[in-house]
Amino acid sequence: MGISTFFGCVRLIVNLTSSTPIGVFKYLAGGGSEPRPDHQLDYLLSVRPNPQMAPIIAIATMVINFKVHGAAIAKIVRDNNRRPIGIFPIPTQCVNFIEDPNTGVYFFQITINGTNEVLSEDDIIYLKDLSFDGRIGTSVIDWQAAVIKLDALTHKFAENYYEKGTFIGGFLETPLDADDEDAAKEYKKRVIESVSGKDGGLGLAILGPGIKWHPVSRTPLESQLVEIFNKSDKDIAKMFGVPLSLIGDTEKQTSWGTGVEQMFIGLTRTVIMPIAIQFEQEVRYKCFRTDEIKAGYYIKFNFNGLLRGDSTQFSNFVRAMVNSGLYSIDEVRALQEMPPLPDGLGARNMVQGAMVPLELLEYFITSKNKQNISGKTDNSASQ
Repeated sequence: MGISTFFGCVRLIVNLTSSTPIGVFKYLAGGGSEPRPDHQLDYLLSVRPNPQMAPIIAIATMVINFKVHGAAIAKIVRDNNRRPIGIFPIPTQCVNFIEDPNTGVYFFQITINGTNEVLSEDDIIYLKDLSFDGRIGTSVIDWQAAVIKLDALTHKFAENYYEKGTFIGGFLETPLDADDEDAAKEYKKRVIESVSGKDGGLGLAILGPGIKWHPVSRTPLESQLVEIFNKSDKDIAKMFGVPLSLIGDTEKQTSWGTGVEQMFIGLTRTVIMPIAIQFEQEVRYKCFRTDEIKAGYYIKFNFNGLLRGDSTQFSNFVRAMVNSGLYSIDEVRALQEMPPLPDGLGARNMVQGAMVPLELLEYFITSKNKQNISGKTDNSASQ
């Protein structure tokens, strides 16, 4: 986490995932679903998972362990009816994975402040990063150890290189005798004082006749360090699937689309949503009782805010949804956290009247022809 690009990628993924709204929903018999804020799990996910943490902190703690250590663990505390009443994230480095050789069942030994506790898989939320066996997630640091090691060594070398004054800004050429150390020290002192602005020097050095300053350009070693830094930044960004522009590198601002919104949409779909879906599936299986799962309860992250794009795209999307009857006005207002229109004026779904089914159009044409024929017959009979 001491590598800025690594830290930036982890922070971005953690912040986007943990700040996305999440809640409990239930499938309806006629299709669709409805939010269920009355469920006890919704309180844990949206108000307080445990006395020490807000939901955003609890989810962020799990995601950062997931991305850095390859696994995230959270203890589930239940009441007598097997309903969860608390979710407590556990640092991955405090967990020891134990497998029963006879049954293949995993147990988790948690050691915190000298106390030990062993929990079964049913008592924890367990998220795994990339894994070949699907049982224990592997850290991205293990997968990309060579890249991380090279970057860490390069930063350490650069720190020592500049810290010890190896960097040379330039040198003075003087007509002084090589043995005149006192004069050389005096000239050096003047240059240093001019650079630091001591005594109001304003950066001007008063030197003797025949003395010249020769600046030193970047050495091959320094140029190579810059190249290694740039390459490692790109490698780490690829490792996490994060565009460099989203973590502060504005050299290349577009790589997936025409703007930052498109980058966020791409990042959400390829990086954030897979983490969220695993969290949804794990929590549904572990935190709902079997009868609740059969009744249609589930949890869901709301990614509309990250996927809606800019204001123009969102307004066009909403207009199309309302005109096609898929959204009512009140449903659109709810997306913006606005109250419904009074007297149920926005509750009905509406459609544009210009489009009609082909069979209905055929019916109108046939009926009109029959009326025309019938009218002519009546006129001829009267004549």
